[in-house]
Order: sequence, then structure tokens, then C-alpha cells
Amino acid sequence: MNIALIGNPNAGKTTLFNQLTGSNQSVGNWPGVTVEKKLGKLKSKVLPADIVDLPGIYSLSTISLEEEIASNYIMNREMDLIINIVDASSLERNLFLTYQLLDSNIPIIIALNGMDIIDKNEEKIDYHTLSEELGVPVVPISASKKIGIDELIHKVEIYDILKTRKSVHYNKEIEAVIAKFNYYINDRFLSIRFFEDGLDALIHTEVNETDQPKLIKLYNNVKSNFKLDMDMILPDARYNKIMSLIGKTYERNDLIKETTTDKIDKILTNKYLGLPLFGLVMFTVFFLAFGPLGTFITEQFVWLIDQFFIFIINGVDSLGMSPYISSLITKGIFGGLTAVVGFLPQLMILFFAMALLEDSGYMSRAAFIMDRALRRFGLSGKSFIPMLIGFGCSVPAITATRTLDKDEDRKITSMIIPFVSCGAKAPIYGVFAGALFANGSYIIVFSMYLIGLMVAILSAILFKKTIFKSASANYIMELPQYRKPTVKNTWLHTWGRSKDFLIKAGTILLASFIIIWFLSYFGIVNGQFKLLTDDQISQSFLGHIGRAILPIFRPIGFNDWRSTVAILSGFVAKESVVGTLGILYGVTGDVVENGSALFPAIQSAFTPLQAYAFMVFALLAIPCIAAVSALKRELNSTKWFVFILSYEMIVAYLAALAIYQIGSRDLGSILSIVFTALVIIFVLLMIKKLVKQKGSACASCDGCSPTSGCGLPEYEEYKESKEKEKQNHEN
Repeated sequence: MNIALIGNPNAGKTTLFNQLTGSNQSVGNWPGVTVEKKLGKLKSKVLPADIVDLPGIYSLSTISLEEEIASNYIMNREMDLIINIVDASSLERNLFLTYQLLDSNIPIIIALNGMDIIDKNEEKIDYHTLSEELGVPVVPISASKKIGIDELIHKVEIYDILKTRKSVHYNKEIEAVIAKFNYYINDRFLSIRFFEDGLDALIHTEVNETDQPKLIKLYNNVKSNFKLDMDMILPDARYNKIMSLIGKTYERNDLIKETTTDKIDKILTNKYLGLPLFGLVMFTVFFLAFGPLGTFITEQFVWLIDQFFIFIINGVDSLGMSPYISSLITKGIFGGLTAVVGFLPQLMILFFAMALLEDSGYMSRAAFIMDRALRRFGLSGKSFIPMLIGFGCSVPAITATRTLDKDEDRKITSMIIPFVSCGAKAPIYGVFAGALFANGSYIIVFSMYLIGLMVAILSAILFKKTIFKSASANYIMELPQYRKPTVKNTWLHTWGRSKDFLIKAGTILLASFIIIWFLSYFGIVNGQFKLLTDDQISQSFLGHIGRAILPIFRPIGFNDWRSTVAILSGFVAKESVVGTLGILYGVTGDVVENGSALFPAIQSAFTPLQAYAFMVFALLAIPCIAAVSALKRELNSTKWFVFILSYEMIVAYLAALAIYQIGSRDLGSILSIVFTALVIIFVLLMIKKLVKQKGSACASCDGCSPTSGCGLPEYEEYKESKEKEKQNHEN
């Protein structure tokens, strides 16, 4: 059996999916698109069933690609059964989609979620009457507290999907129109969709070419007979049914004036406190991950890794393997992996904190807060949601832009996401901040995330004001109820992201480390191709490449060819930057100081200023291959793809250049540069003002006398208008 899990966004769908499937889940993409879908096996011993978790959707009338995917899946009726999750605390809105699903006549079971909140508010929903009125089973549940899950699974197991069900019927006028459309379409559900969505619904019908013009003519004739717009007639009829049903089944508590969510939101989404509190929350996350707690856990974890690698190295030495095999294992494979995997605890703390914020409902508030801040620039908080996802990984973040309504918005958001600091860049900050910034490492790391976010927002504003002037900033936002995060969901999110990191370390990164090791420890010395020792590594193939391009990077503080090569390796995967440094500096896992084997090498090769410029360049430069591939697919344009890659490299270089060059100056020089920049900006603004006024030295004509010698066309028009006013007054 194929079961579809369908519901509004923030109705608890993901939590229910996890409860119904447990660990029997897989993630893939919908055929032909990059939007993610989740598949799972129902936890049932008697019924083999697959569950597909459809993207959240408010209505079958869609505006985004994710909604379109869910709508098409339903309209094509690719499932045997629908589990429609309905948020009991927002019953009116959720039932709109339920009625649309009932129109399809597909077997449905309603999972009435959030009944614990209804009970807490001392309200009542008569779900038995609700079931009778809708003609489908209604199971009260609380997905986050695992209440009613077994009853829901049992209901699925015994449900007769072949049983005939009554259809939803509307008033006579609407039913007459549906019948007329159905004469040509021969499918009541598709006729209803055609009534509501018009020509957009024709792609799902099989109306022959002869009847299509007749159907369209009929649609236009019917359209003129209604007072309301065609797309409002059925929604209006549905809401009439919904309000009548609510009156029969929902007993509200009128004494409740404010919910707990309302009270919390008065503070967290406050006009003045919202943004500072969001900054404080994110700072706390990075303090936990990269401050004393994260550093201590990482040190213990690295010590364990070190003991394991010492065991491996001793084993390799005792087996008497060839020198190049020994070098590959100790310096190539383990030298790279120990530098990367050592930062897994800090990443897991970061992923855990982000999962808590997502599951609690705060991330929606973050988008709302940023929407308020960005709206004045023509941007929306809806674009900020993929940016928040980008803190984890750029690939799903770029994919998430498919939820945006306008193509221009999707392009802008896709192009700025690489600036947001993903989890793969965290090891870079961890090793440099830990080695050179001691107890203030978490502040340095937080500044990286802040810089990335600010560059992304400023770039979006720039694009909006220049190359994408028609981009829309409309945004309908829902703030869900605050929920207590569950241990299971939080762990699944944390482990899922950590597992992706480990899989990448064991596949893409491992392969890149082997290649980097070969290029680093082989070269031609005195005309002979040979395995190099540590003191000969500068003569390697990679050494020659690094020294050749080093002049390009010297202005931004790169004084060692190793740093140049490491930054280039980041274009394969950002985690490989640290691993490459581990290989090039000969880290073998047997030296652990201050929590990382790389710290001594970093301290000897970089100054704090050089390290900061290095981190900023790594942050803003072209992302990894996977993200670049996702970006290419989403933009679907070679022109825009080349433009954004060039833009990212230029921005990264200029930002690192400014940091290093200004930071290298004394205070007087810095103040001189700042003053010069302010003067230039002032002059440019004045020139812009003069150009805008076409050379006029005044702001308007109102201050001029009629005998003025001004020859501007604007003044001539002004003088003529004054003459006409005078004549009219005299007449």
C-alpha cells in the first residue's frame, strides 16, 4: 500500500512521519526536480505500507514548486490512502485542505494533532461528530508526545480503502457548473479543480482537442455569471461548510485571552527586542559549540582519535610495509581525517542546538524578525529560511529556494546562500580560532557567521536594487505554536546531519586526501620521480602549483604556499581545507596540543590577522563542488552561474584584502583610509544628486522668482504653470 502524509506546514507532519516510520526512512529527490522527498515504511507487523511525506501545503491551488509537487501528486492520485494531519489548534485553516482532499474521493484518515494543547486550554473538539460529518475516520493524536500513534496505525491497518464514500456537495448553483464542466472532463475531482484553478488544471485532464475550445468558452461564460471571482467561489462555499462544522464540533474556551505562545512572542518578536534577542540566541549557540564546553569535549575526542591513530601507525610500522604505503596511511588518510573528524563534537553541538530551535518553532520567528528588518529593502523573510538552512549545509539550502514563489526571488536567494557559513566551514574556524585566539575563539567563530550573513543580505539588497528590480517581496508567514522539542526528533536531526558529515569524510574527502597526499609527497628531484620526505615537500607537484599562484594571494595575507593549496582544496569540499593543512604540515596524529594536532603548525605559519583573512576568504569564496552543482541546477542558466561564481570570488578577495591591508596599518593610517572613504562617498552622493537634477544647483523650482535666468526645461514648465494659474485667477 502507498500512503501519502499530507497537511499544512507546521502541523506536526515531520514529527508524525518519524513516529509512523521510526528509523525506516530514506531521502531522495522527486523525479526531474531537486526538491527533497522522504520515504518510510509504516511500523506495522500486519500491513506492508510505504509512506511518502509530501511537502507542506495549504491548498491545492499552488504558488511555489514544492506546493506544486504535492498538488500534482494528489491530483494524479498516486496514493492508495491519505493520512491528513490536521492541527487541532488551527482547525478552520487546516480543514480547508481537508475539504479539497475529500473532493478527490481518495480514502482518507484524519490525524487530529495537538489534542494536548486543546486539553491544556480546557477546550473540546467532538472528533466523533467531526468524523460523522466528514465521512472519514478521525483519530485524535499528539505526535510530539506519542499519544494516539498506535491507534492511528491500527486504524490504517483495518481501514477498508475499497469502501464507497460520500462526496462533498455544494449549493445547487455550484453543482450545476461542476456538472457542465464534468460533461467534457468526465472526472468530478478534476472538474472541481478546473472550477477553482481554471486553465491551470487542464494539464491534468484528458479533454480532447475538439472539446477544449468548447470547455474554455463555457468557463468564460460561467465566469461572467458570478459576482465573485471564479477562484473565490468554491473557497467561499468551503469556508461556509467549515464554519458550520466548527460550530457543531469545537467548544472554545472564551476565557483564554492569551496563549503561552502569544506571551512568549510578545518578547521574542517584539519590534525592538526581536532582532537583538535573535542575535543573542545565535551567539549562545556558537558559544556552546565553540566556547569552553565545545572545546573541552573536542579535546577529549581528539585525544581518543590520537590514541587510535597511534595504534594504527605502530601497526603499520610493525608490518614492514613499503614506505609509500606507510606514508599514504599515516600522512595521507589519517593525517587528513584526524584534522577533520576531530571537530565532529563541535559540529554535533551546533547541529543539536539548531535542531532544538527548529523543533521548538523559533526558526519561524527568526524568519519573521528578519522579514521585518529586510522588507524596507524589498526582500522578504521567506528568503531567510533557506539561509537559515544554509547554516547546516548549502546544498539543501539552495534546494529549499524552490519554496519561493517568484523566479527572481529564487535566483537571488540561491546566489547568496553560498555566503552563509555552512557546517563544513566550521572545522576551518575551529582550528584557526582555537590555535590563535585562545579563550575568545567562540567570538571569532560567531563573527564568521555574522559576516557571512551580512554579506548575503547586502548582496541580496544589491541584486534587488540593480539586476532584479522586479523581484517580489510578498510573504505570507505562519508562526506555529511553540512546542517542546522531543528527544527523538532532535536526535534524528542531529544524527542525520552528523552522519552526512561522516559519510562525506569517508568518501569525497578521503578520495581528495589521497590525491592531495600523492601531489604533496611525490615530485621530481634531480630528475628522478620519487617519494619525498617531510623536508622535501616543497619540491612536490603541489608545492610547485602553490608557489606559482602564491603571488595572487599575497595581498590578502597568504605568505605560505601551503595555505594557497589548502584554500584551493576547499573547492572540492570545505572540510578538506583542514585535512589538506594536516597533510602538508605532516600531521600524523601523534601530537595533540591544545585539543588539535594542527595547532602548533598553525601558530608557527599564521599571525592572527592572516588567519582571520584566511577564514573570511574561505567563508565567502566559491563553495564546494556539491553546492556549485546544486547552484547550477537551480539557476538553470550558464550566464547567471558564471556571474555568481565570479561575484563570489571577487567579494571574497576584496573582503580578505580589506581586512588584511587595513589590519596591517597603524591607527593613523586606518583613520586616514576611513576619512578618505567617507569623503569619496560624500562626493559621489553629491554628484549623483546633481546628475539626477540634470545640473541644477537647486532642489526645486519653488524658490525661484519668475524673472529667474534658469534655462532648465523643468523651470520653463514651472513658469508656464504659474502663468496659467495667474490667468485662471484673473478670469
